[in-house]
Amino acid sequence: SFNYGSMLQAWALQTYLQSLGHNAIIVNYRSKVQRETYHKPIDFHNIANSLSSCKRLLTFPESIRPLLRKWHLFDDFLCQELHLTAEYHSLCDIRKQDWSSFDLLICGSDQIWNSGAQDSNETYFGNWFPNRKIAYAASFGPRPENVNWKFTAPLLKGFSALGLREERGMEKVLEYRPDLKGNFPMEIVCDPTLLLATSVYDKFISDKPLIKGDYVFFYTAPFVGSEQFAVAAEIGKRLGCQVITDKAYYPNVLKPYGICQYLPTGPREFLNLIRHSKLVTGGSFHLLVFSLLLHKDFLCIDGDKDARTNNLLKITGLENRIVSLNAPHQFTLIPIEKWSVVDKNIAEYSSFSREWLSKEIMQNDSKCDN
Repeated sequence: SFNYGSMLQAWALQTYLQSLGHNAIIVNYRSKVQRETYHKPIDFHNIANSLSSCKRLLTFPESIRPLLRKWHLFDDFLCQELHLTAEYHSLCDIRKQDWSSFDLLICGSDQIWNSGAQDSNETYFGNWFPNRKIAYAASFGPRPENVNWKFTAPLLKGFSALGLREERGMEKVLEYRPDLKGNFPMEIVCDPTLLLATSVYDKFISDKPLIKGDYVFFYTAPFVGSEQFAVAAEIGKRLGCQVITDKAYYPNVLKPYGICQYLPTGPREFLNLIRHSKLVTGGSFHLLVFSLLLHKDFLCIDGDKDARTNNLLKITGLENRIVSLNAPHQFTLIPIEKWSVVDKNIAEYSSFSREWLSKEIMQNDSKCDN
């Protein structure tokens, strides 16, 4: 999907596998929901997109050109940086393809098994693949407790190993599939973006800031409540900085909070906005990841409820960077000083994950009927 985390984690896993000498190709599955969700700013392919496009033309026409630029920045990254199969739009399309020449399928990473997502379906479990398959850093989303486990649990059949990204996800798997516990390889592993050294991302980040002066970069999931805008605005006020977001919220939404927009933002520009900011904040897992990698002060809004954020903050020892919406004014702006400790924790986590992944890739093609 045209989402920063989705694009960058796919690129990171591909890049890491290539560094091991493998020919890594991404199954370019783009469901109807994905294509309709990440459409161009003016799109009349269905009723919902047509209504959205008409509203934008009438009430926010100045956003159309930068949003079209954003769409092309994602498309350029997709075409230039990712090694893809042909594009598939359905499980039926994928099943028609002959996959026998591929030795291994890796399902992951990110929220690939979040049944609450609009396009969640059995395609993401790889039961169409004829040879050995494993999962790497697969996630059930921010709240694994809300996953439809009656649908999900049976689809874990056929995997040779499960590398999951969050502990709460592992707990729910073992609750609904206790038969997997024991000899079956299951571990908590890091997101693919953490498999690579920070310097690897430098090629994507210009030394020239996209925003002049000090700013707070605010990025979170769409359709958030006003509480998150209020927290971001208060952070900016305390720091004496403007607050910048990449999302095309309608002006009346942001005006009460004084938040500004920078819309033409693809994966490269996302990293630029993080690196050159004074502080980043929001509710995005990959915003947290790249804040850690790029040594940027951050605050995770509503992070106490998100399994993904909880897991990574616990590993890095930075649980104090959470802003709970139950107490939105209780946060500290004291800079993170012990980056060496954070780096050490991430290095240990990624080293373990690299060893686990390499071991599972090198296993023979025998299948585990679980």
